[in-house]
Amino acid sequence: MSTIPLLASQLVVTTIFNSIESLGFSNIAGKVFSGEQAEARQEANLKVNTKKFYARGLKSLEQQDLYGAIKNFTATINLNPQFAPAYNDRGLARYKLGYKQSAIEDLTTAIELNPYRAKYYSNRGFMLTRLKDYTAAIADYNSALLLKPNLAQAYFNRGSIRLQMENSLAALADFEAAIRLDRDLAKAYFNRGVTRYKLREVQGAFEDFQKAAGLFKQQGRMDYYQDALAKLRQLCY
Repeated sequence: MSTIPLLASQLVVTTIFNSIESLGFSNIAGKVFSGEQAEARQEANLKVNTKKFYARGLKSLEQQDLYGAIKNFTATINLNPQFAPAYNDRGLARYKLGYKQSAIEDLTTAIELNPYRAKYYSNRGFMLTRLKDYTAAIADYNSALLLKPNLAQAYFNRGSIRLQMENSLAALADFEAAIRLDRDLAKAYFNRGVTRYKLREVQGAFEDFQKAAGLFKQQGRMDYYQDALAKLRQLCY
């Protein structure tokens, strides 16, 4: 039987492969694979621990254990500095404790890590409103609504800022958008009533205060219900 001659290039490759085996490198592929497996296990453990601390933080936040929430969200961030939700929720906990500047910094980081989550902009907009940085707050609500146009609360909040800034027509448009999206948003009717009164639409204002009063009573929010009744009495005299 005739033999097939090896080409020079084939001889070189064969020689190299055999030499490696003779030097004891035959298990090199297995060692690399084992390293990849270890890395995969480490990454899996990191994900598990990240979720564990984040879940603890959410539970603490729900139970109003704000310091515990911050501790767990910080642990989450230490494990995975790219985990945007932990910054958002730590920011909420910090804000509730009065650490407003650090709360805004957390929300800013969350936005930098994931600029496509509407709630991050909405949350920062809320905080900026409380700091009376109305221009920046409106910009955040604009971003939130571009990403998610069906956020009734974002329209309401932006409208409330515009009402504060005496931009009544823009405020009216926002409150109407909020009501279209959520027919039970009592505060939107109340604020639209205030806006209509400013625009001398007295009948419309009266109807809005009536609607707001009914919804507040139905929802058990008696302090707001009394405010709506007070507005109605003012319009009657």
